[in-house]
Amino acid sequence: AVVSTQSTGDNAMVIHRLWDAYSNMWTSALCELCSGLTQDIAENFINKTDAVIHCFDNTPRHTICQKCNSEYDTLLNLFKNLQSNGYACADLADSMNSTSHMWSVDYNCGHLPLEYVPVLTMTLGVSLVPIFFYLSLWKFG
Repeated sequence: AVVSTQSTGDNAMVIHRLWDAYSNMWTSALCELCSGLTQDIAENFINKTDAVIHCFDNTPRHTICQKCNSEYDTLLNLFKNLQSNGYACADLADSMNSTSHMWSVDYNCGHLPLEYVPVLTMTLGVSLVPIFFYLSLWKFG
């Protein structure tokens, strides 16, 4: 009788440990954020990801940045929209991360985010002031 009690207790511990592992995996992968996705939204994201990958696979390497830009931007905007609506689970993020890695690292594509343009313009403008100052002193001074 002692053996059966211990094995029942061991089985309960195994189930408890498996449940804890599953709960930790669910939490760390942010699965609760994906649980609100509808099938249409998920299929739309998958289809747009497939369109980008298809474009990568069927376009000459030297023209990927130009020819696949609209598909990639569409996917990126969809992901940002899903993310802002709270659907940034690990599956979607992993898919977007691998696609972004191919886009920026493998194919060396990318564009400067629009929020950087004013900062870079100001930096360039301020950097040119001393040059113009010293040139004007040399010319007119």
